[in-house]
Amino acid sequence: MDADDTDLIEIIYTAGLVPELWPKVIEKLAQRVGAHGGSLFSLSEGQLAWEAPASTRPIMEAYVEGGWDRNNPRLEGLLNAKPLGFMRDQDVIVGNYDELPIVRDFLRPHNIYGTAATVIPGVRGEIAVLSVDRGREPGPYTSVEIERLDGFRPHLARAIALTSRMRMREATTAAAALQMVGVPAAVVRRQHGVVATNALFDALVGPVFLATGHGHLALSDRAADALLQQTLRRQERMNPTVRSIPVTGQEGAIGVLHVIPACRQALDILGPDANLLVFAQPHEGAPVNPDWLRWLYDLSPTEALVAAHLTAGLTLEEIAQQRNTSRDTIRTQLKAILRKTGFSRQTDLVRSLGGLNTLSPQLLKPGGAS
Repeated sequence: MDADDTDLIEIIYTAGLVPELWPKVIEKLAQRVGAHGGSLFSLSEGQLAWEAPASTRPIMEAYVEGGWDRNNPRLEGLLNAKPLGFMRDQDVIVGNYDELPIVRDFLRPHNIYGTAATVIPGVRGEIAVLSVDRGREPGPYTSVEIERLDGFRPHLARAIALTSRMRMREATTAAAALQMVGVPAAVVRRQHGVVATNALFDALVGPVFLATGHGHLALSDRAADALLQQTLRRQERMNPTVRSIPVTGQEGAIGVLHVIPACRQALDILGPDANLLVFAQPHEGAPVNPDWLRWLYDLSPTEALVAAHLTAGLTLEEIAQQRNTSRDTIRTQLKAILRKTGFSRQTDLVRSLGGLNTLSPQLLKPGGAS
Protein backbone atom coordinates (compact mmCIF):
# COMPACT_ATOMS: atom_id res chain seq x y z
CA MET A 1 0.00 0.00 0.00
CA ASP A 2 1.49 3.32 -1.07
CA ALA A 3 0.97 6.84 0.27
CA ASP A 4 -1.78 7.56 -2.26
CA ASP A 5 -3.72 4.50 -1.10
CA THR A 6 -3.38 5.61 2.52
CA ASP A 7 -4.62 9.10 1.67
CA LEU A 8 -7.61 7.66 -0.21
CA ILE A 9 -8.57 5.39 2.69
CA GLU A 10 -8.43 8.39 5.03
CA ILE A 11 -10.76 10.34 2.72
CA ILE A 12 -13.11 7.35 2.47
CA TYR A 13 -13.62 7.22 6.24
CA THR A 14 -13.96 11.00 6.43
CA ALA A 15 -16.73 10.81 3.81
CA GLY A 16 -18.55 8.40 6.10
CA LEU A 17 -18.94 11.28 8.54
CA VAL A 18 -19.07 14.09 5.96
CA PRO A 19 -21.17 12.74 3.05
CA GLU A 20 -20.41 15.79 0.92
CA LEU A 21 -16.95 14.27 0.37
CA TRP A 22 -18.22 11.21 -1.51
CA PRO A 23 -17.77 12.87 -4.93
CA LYS A 24 -14.10 13.40 -4.04
CA VAL A 25 -13.80 9.74 -2.99
CA ILE A 26 -15.30 8.57 -6.29
CA GLU A 27 -13.02 10.84 -8.28
CA LYS A 28 -9.85 9.66 -6.52
CA LEU A 29 -10.89 6.01 -6.67
CA ALA A 30 -11.49 6.37 -10.41
CA GLN A 31 -8.07 7.93 -10.88
CA ARG A 32 -6.44 4.91 -9.23
CA VAL A 33 -7.63 2.68 -12.11
CA GLY A 34 -7.48 5.10 -15.02
CA ALA A 35 -11.19 5.94 -14.99
CA HIS A 36 -12.70 9.40 -15.52
CA GLY A 37 -15.48 9.33 -12.94
CA GLY A 38 -18.23 7.25 -11.46
CA SER A 39 -21.14 7.36 -9.06
CA LEU A 40 -22.53 6.12 -5.77
CA PHE A 41 -26.19 5.12 -5.86
CA SER A 42 -28.19 4.12 -2.82
CA LEU A 43 -31.70 2.73 -2.67
CA SER A 44 -33.55 2.69 0.64
CA GLU A 45 -37.28 2.09 1.09
CA GLY A 46 -37.87 2.96 -2.55
CA GLN A 47 -35.90 6.21 -2.40
CA LEU A 48 -33.02 6.68 -4.82
CA ALA A 49 -30.07 8.90 -3.90
CA TRP A 50 -26.82 9.42 -5.72
CA GLU A 51 -23.48 11.18 -5.53
CA ALA A 52 -21.04 11.91 -8.35
CA PRO A 53 -17.98 14.10 -8.95
CA ALA A 54 -18.24 17.15 -11.18
CA SER A 55 -16.85 15.21 -14.15
CA THR A 56 -19.80 12.82 -14.25
CA ARG A 57 -22.53 14.78 -12.48
CA PRO A 58 -24.22 15.91 -15.75
CA ILE A 59 -24.17 12.30 -16.96
CA MET A 60 -25.82 11.08 -13.77
CA GLU A 61 -28.46 13.79 -13.99
CA ALA A 62 -29.23 12.72 -17.56
CA TYR A 63 -29.27 9.08 -16.42
CA VAL A 64 -31.96 9.72 -13.81
CA GLU A 65 -33.98 12.22 -15.84
CA GLY A 66 -33.98 9.83 -18.80
CA GLY A 67 -35.39 7.00 -16.69
CA TRP A 68 -32.37 4.76 -17.28
CA ASP A 69 -32.29 3.90 -13.59
CA ARG A 70 -35.54 1.99 -14.19
CA ASN A 71 -34.29 0.27 -17.36
CA ASN A 72 -30.78 -0.92 -16.58
CA PRO A 73 -30.11 -4.66 -17.04
CA ARG A 74 -26.49 -4.03 -16.01
CA LEU A 75 -27.70 -3.11 -12.53
CA GLU A 76 -30.15 -6.02 -12.45
CA GLY A 77 -27.37 -8.42 -13.39
CA LEU A 78 -25.08 -6.98 -10.73
CA LEU A 79 -27.73 -7.29 -8.02
CA ASN A 80 -28.49 -10.87 -9.05
CA ALA A 81 -24.80 -11.80 -9.02
CA LYS A 82 -24.36 -10.48 -5.46
CA PRO A 83 -20.60 -10.12 -5.83
CA LEU A 84 -18.31 -9.76 -2.83
CA GLY A 85 -16.11 -7.38 -4.80
CA PHE A 86 -16.06 -5.27 -7.95
CA MET A 87 -17.27 -6.73 -11.25
CA ARG A 88 -17.14 -5.48 -14.82
CA ASP A 89 -20.59 -4.78 -16.24
CA GLN A 90 -19.88 -7.03 -19.25
CA ASP A 91 -19.45 -9.96 -16.83
CA VAL A 92 -22.99 -9.70 -15.41
CA ILE A 93 -24.88 -9.57 -18.72
CA VAL A 94 -26.21 -12.60 -20.59
CA GLY A 95 -26.34 -11.97 -24.34
CA ASN A 96 -25.00 -9.21 -26.55
CA TYR A 97 -23.84 -6.43 -24.22
CA ASP A 98 -23.23 -3.88 -26.98
CA GLU A 99 -26.84 -4.14 -28.22
CA LEU A 100 -28.42 -3.20 -24.90
CA PRO A 101 -30.41 0.07 -25.29
CA ILE A 102 -28.68 1.63 -22.29
CA VAL A 103 -25.28 0.82 -23.78
CA ARG A 104 -26.11 1.88 -27.32
CA ASP A 105 -28.24 4.95 -26.56
CA PHE A 106 -26.78 6.27 -23.32
CA LEU A 107 -23.37 4.94 -22.30
CA ARG A 108 -21.60 5.12 -25.65
CA PRO A 109 -22.81 8.68 -26.45
CA HIS A 110 -21.40 9.70 -23.04
CA ASN A 111 -18.04 7.98 -23.71
CA ILE A 112 -18.55 5.21 -21.17
CA TYR A 113 -16.98 2.00 -22.49
CA GLY A 114 -16.10 0.27 -19.25
CA THR A 115 -17.69 0.14 -15.80
CA ALA A 116 -16.59 -1.66 -12.66
CA ALA A 117 -19.13 -1.74 -9.85
CA THR A 118 -19.80 -3.33 -6.49
CA VAL A 119 -22.93 -3.82 -4.41
CA ILE A 120 -22.83 -2.96 -0.71
CA PRO A 121 -25.95 -4.13 1.16
CA GLY A 122 -27.06 -2.45 4.37
CA VAL A 123 -28.34 -3.98 7.58
CA ARG A 124 -31.82 -2.46 7.11
CA GLY A 125 -32.36 -3.62 3.55
CA GLU A 126 -30.82 -0.60 1.84
CA ILE A 127 -28.49 -1.15 -1.10
CA ALA A 128 -25.56 0.95 -2.29
CA VAL A 129 -23.88 0.54 -5.67
CA LEU A 130 -20.53 2.21 -6.29
CA SER A 131 -19.16 2.26 -9.83
CA VAL A 132 -16.23 3.78 -11.70
CA ASP A 133 -16.42 4.47 -15.43
CA ARG A 134 -13.90 5.04 -18.17
CA GLY A 135 -13.88 5.78 -21.86
CA ARG A 136 -12.77 3.98 -24.99
CA GLU A 137 -9.02 4.63 -24.69
CA PRO A 138 -8.00 2.67 -21.54
CA GLY A 139 -9.89 -0.40 -22.70
CA PRO A 140 -11.54 -3.03 -20.46
CA TYR A 141 -10.59 -3.27 -16.80
CA THR A 142 -7.88 -5.85 -16.14
CA SER A 143 -7.95 -8.38 -13.31
CA VAL A 144 -5.15 -6.43 -11.63
CA GLU A 145 -7.27 -3.25 -11.65
CA ILE A 146 -10.28 -5.12 -10.26
CA GLU A 147 -8.09 -6.46 -7.46
CA ARG A 148 -6.92 -2.93 -6.74
CA LEU A 149 -10.53 -1.77 -6.41
CA ASP A 150 -11.35 -4.76 -4.21
CA GLY A 151 -8.62 -3.66 -1.83
CA PHE A 152 -10.65 -0.53 -1.06
CA ARG A 153 -14.03 -2.27 -0.82
CA PRO A 154 -13.99 -3.09 2.94
CA HIS A 155 -13.21 0.54 3.71
CA LEU A 156 -15.92 1.72 1.31
CA ALA A 157 -18.47 -0.63 2.87
CA ARG A 158 -17.78 0.63 6.40
CA ALA A 159 -17.88 4.28 5.36
CA ILE A 160 -21.10 3.85 3.34
CA ALA A 161 -22.75 2.18 6.34
CA LEU A 162 -21.72 5.15 8.47
CA THR A 163 -23.14 7.58 5.92
CA SER A 164 -26.41 5.63 5.93
CA ARG A 165 -26.70 6.11 9.68
CA MET A 166 -25.94 9.82 9.28
CA ARG A 167 -28.69 10.17 6.66
CA MET A 168 -31.18 8.42 8.92
CA ARG A 169 -30.36 10.85 11.72
CA GLU A 170 -30.83 13.81 9.37
CA ALA A 171 -34.19 12.44 8.23
CA THR A 172 -35.30 11.98 11.84
CA THR A 173 -34.26 15.53 12.70
CA ALA A 174 -36.04 16.95 9.65
CA ALA A 175 -39.19 14.96 10.41
CA ALA A 176 -39.22 16.27 13.96
CA ALA A 177 -38.81 19.83 12.69
CA LEU A 178 -41.75 19.46 10.30
CA GLN A 179 -44.07 18.57 13.15
CA MET A 180 -43.64 22.20 14.26
CA VAL A 181 -45.15 23.44 10.99
CA GLY A 182 -48.92 23.94 10.94
CA VAL A 183 -49.34 23.52 7.18
CA PRO A 184 -48.45 20.74 4.71
CA ALA A 185 -44.65 20.63 4.46
CA ALA A 186 -41.88 18.36 3.23
CA VAL A 187 -38.10 18.35 2.99
CA VAL A 188 -36.58 17.39 -0.36
CA ARG A 189 -32.95 17.20 -1.33
CA ARG A 190 -31.43 17.32 -4.76
CA GLN A 191 -30.35 13.81 -5.79
CA HIS A 192 -32.09 12.33 -2.74
CA GLY A 193 -35.79 13.05 -3.27
CA VAL A 194 -38.16 13.39 -0.32
CA VAL A 195 -36.39 13.19 3.03
CA ALA A 196 -39.30 13.86 5.38
CA THR A 197 -42.95 14.94 5.38
CA ASN A 198 -45.56 15.82 7.95
CA ALA A 199 -49.03 14.30 8.22
CA LEU A 200 -50.74 17.28 6.57
CA PHE A 201 -48.50 16.88 3.54
CA ASP A 202 -49.11 13.13 3.38
CA ALA A 203 -52.85 13.78 3.21
CA LEU A 204 -52.36 15.70 -0.05
CA VAL A 205 -50.55 12.87 -1.85
CA GLY A 206 -52.98 12.02 -4.63
CA PRO A 207 -55.08 15.17 -5.06
CA VAL A 208 -52.15 17.63 -5.09
CA PHE A 209 -48.86 15.71 -5.00
CA LEU A 210 -47.85 12.59 -6.90
CA ALA A 211 -45.23 10.01 -5.93
CA THR A 212 -43.11 9.36 -9.02
CA GLY A 213 -40.92 6.51 -7.80
CA HIS A 214 -37.61 6.33 -5.95
CA GLY A 215 -38.93 8.79 -3.39
CA HIS A 216 -39.30 11.69 -5.80
CA LEU A 217 -42.24 14.06 -6.02
CA ALA A 218 -44.40 15.77 -8.61
CA LEU A 219 -47.46 18.02 -8.67
CA SER A 220 -50.73 16.92 -10.25
CA ASP A 221 -50.90 20.39 -11.84
CA ARG A 222 -48.59 19.84 -14.82
CA ALA A 223 -47.77 23.51 -15.37
CA ALA A 224 -46.93 23.96 -11.69
CA ASP A 225 -44.93 20.73 -11.68
CA ALA A 226 -42.77 21.95 -14.55
CA LEU A 227 -41.91 25.03 -12.47
CA LEU A 228 -41.23 22.88 -9.41
CA GLN A 229 -38.83 20.54 -11.21
CA GLN A 230 -37.08 23.50 -12.84
CA THR A 231 -36.72 25.18 -9.46
CA LEU A 232 -35.30 22.09 -7.76
CA ARG A 233 -32.77 21.60 -10.56
CA ARG A 234 -31.56 25.18 -10.46
CA GLN A 235 -31.58 25.76 -6.73
CA GLU A 236 -28.09 26.60 -5.48
CA ARG A 237 -27.21 26.80 -1.82
CA MET A 238 -24.73 29.64 -2.36
CA ASN A 239 -27.43 31.82 -3.93
CA PRO A 240 -30.69 30.70 -2.28
CA THR A 241 -33.93 32.11 -3.60
CA VAL A 242 -37.50 31.37 -2.58
CA ARG A 243 -39.84 30.34 -5.38
CA SER A 244 -43.62 30.56 -4.95
CA ILE A 245 -45.60 28.40 -7.38
CA PRO A 246 -49.40 28.79 -7.77
CA VAL A 247 -51.12 25.40 -7.90
CA THR A 248 -54.50 24.93 -9.54
CA GLY A 249 -57.03 22.11 -9.64
CA GLN A 250 -60.20 21.42 -11.57
CA GLU A 251 -62.03 24.09 -9.60
CA GLY A 252 -59.34 26.75 -9.89
CA ALA A 253 -56.56 27.89 -7.56
CA ILE A 254 -56.08 25.62 -4.54
CA GLY A 255 -52.90 27.02 -3.03
CA VAL A 256 -49.31 28.11 -3.44
CA LEU A 257 -46.25 25.88 -3.07
CA HIS A 258 -43.30 27.72 -1.55
CA VAL A 259 -39.88 26.20 -2.32
CA ILE A 260 -37.54 27.44 0.39
CA PRO A 261 -33.83 26.56 0.15
CA ALA A 262 -32.20 25.74 3.46
CA CYS A 263 -29.38 28.02 4.49
CA ARG A 264 -27.54 29.11 7.60
CA GLN A 265 -28.74 27.23 10.69
CA ALA A 266 -31.42 25.43 8.65
CA LEU A 267 -28.69 23.28 7.09
CA ASP A 268 -28.16 21.64 10.49
CA ILE A 269 -31.89 20.89 10.75
CA LEU A 270 -32.84 19.93 7.21
CA GLY A 271 -29.53 18.65 5.85
CA PRO A 272 -27.31 19.77 2.95
CA ASP A 273 -28.82 20.73 -0.42
CA ALA A 274 -32.25 20.71 1.21
CA ASN A 275 -35.38 22.58 0.25
CA LEU A 276 -38.39 23.06 2.49
CA LEU A 277 -41.65 22.72 0.55
CA VAL A 278 -44.57 24.52 2.18
CA PHE A 279 -48.02 24.22 0.62
CA ALA A 280 -49.94 27.33 1.63
CA GLN A 281 -53.72 27.50 1.36
CA PRO A 282 -54.90 31.08 1.95
CA HIS A 283 -56.66 31.95 5.19
CA GLU A 284 -58.20 35.38 5.16
CA GLY A 285 -57.89 37.83 7.99
CA ALA A 286 -54.90 36.34 9.81
CA PRO A 287 -51.55 38.12 9.52
CA VAL A 288 -48.35 36.34 8.63
CA ASN A 289 -45.49 36.49 11.12
CA PRO A 290 -43.17 39.26 9.84
CA ASP A 291 -40.10 37.28 10.91
CA TRP A 292 -41.02 34.60 8.38
CA LEU A 293 -41.30 37.17 5.61
CA ARG A 294 -37.95 38.72 6.49
CA TRP A 295 -36.25 35.33 6.38
CA LEU A 296 -38.00 34.11 3.23
CA TYR A 297 -37.62 37.16 1.05
CA ASP A 298 -34.88 39.25 2.68
CA LEU A 299 -37.32 42.06 3.45
CA SER A 300 -36.45 44.93 5.72
CA PRO A 301 -38.25 45.01 9.10
CA THR A 302 -40.57 47.74 7.84
CA GLU A 303 -41.29 45.94 4.56
CA ALA A 304 -42.05 42.72 6.45
CA LEU A 305 -44.56 44.54 8.67
CA VAL A 306 -46.26 46.13 5.67
CA ALA A 307 -46.50 42.74 3.94
CA ALA A 308 -47.93 41.18 7.11
CA HIS A 309 -50.57 43.92 7.33
CA LEU A 310 -51.53 43.29 3.70
CA THR A 311 -52.06 39.58 4.35
CA ALA A 312 -54.33 40.54 7.25
CA GLY A 313 -56.57 42.40 4.82
CA LEU A 314 -55.56 45.99 5.54
CA THR A 315 -55.57 48.55 2.74
CA LEU A 316 -52.66 50.85 1.96
CA GLU A 317 -54.53 53.73 3.58
CA GLU A 318 -55.15 51.75 6.78
CA ILE A 319 -51.52 50.69 6.96
CA ALA A 320 -50.39 54.29 6.47
CA GLN A 321 -52.66 55.41 9.31
CA GLN A 322 -51.39 52.69 11.65
CA ARG A 323 -47.78 53.55 10.89
CA ASN A 324 -48.39 57.30 10.96
CA THR A 325 -46.97 57.84 7.50
CA SER A 326 -48.21 58.73 4.02
CA ARG A 327 -49.90 56.43 1.53
CA ASP A 328 -47.14 57.21 -0.99
CA THR A 329 -44.53 55.90 1.45
CA ILE A 330 -46.45 52.65 1.89
CA ARG A 331 -46.86 52.36 -1.89
CA THR A 332 -43.09 52.75 -2.32
CA GLN A 333 -42.52 50.03 0.25
CA LEU A 334 -45.06 47.82 -1.54
CA LYS A 335 -43.12 48.18 -4.79
CA ALA A 336 -39.97 47.04 -3.00
CA ILE A 337 -41.86 44.08 -1.52
CA LEU A 338 -43.18 43.04 -4.93
CA ARG A 339 -39.72 43.29 -6.44
CA LYS A 340 -38.12 41.14 -3.74
CA THR A 341 -40.87 38.52 -3.66
CA GLY A 342 -41.14 38.23 -7.43
CA PHE A 343 -44.84 39.10 -7.68
CA SER A 344 -46.22 41.65 -10.11
CA ARG A 345 -49.52 42.42 -8.38
CA GLN A 346 -50.61 43.08 -4.83
CA THR A 347 -53.43 40.53 -5.08
CA ASP A 348 -50.99 37.78 -6.10
CA LEU A 349 -48.74 38.68 -3.18
CA VAL A 350 -51.57 38.52 -0.64
CA ARG A 351 -52.96 35.28 -2.07
CA SER A 352 -49.56 33.63 -2.02
CA LEU A 353 -48.46 34.72 1.43
CA GLY A 354 -51.84 34.24 3.08
CA GLY A 355 -51.25 30.56 3.78
CA LEU A 356 -48.11 31.20 5.80
CA ASN A 357 -49.93 32.60 8.81
CA THR A 358 -49.72 29.36 10.78
CA LEU A 359 -45.96 28.96 10.41
CA SER A 360 -43.50 29.59 13.20
CA PRO A 361 -40.25 31.27 12.16
CA GLN A 362 -38.53 29.43 15.03
CA LEU A 363 -38.32 26.36 12.77
CA LEU A 364 -35.38 27.80 10.89
CA LYS A 365 -33.80 29.95 13.58
CA PRO A 366 -31.01 29.11 16.00
CA GLY A 367 -32.43 27.04 18.83
CA GLY A 368 -35.73 26.60 16.98
CA ALA A 369 -35.46 22.81 16.89
CA SER A 370 -33.64 20.31 18.99
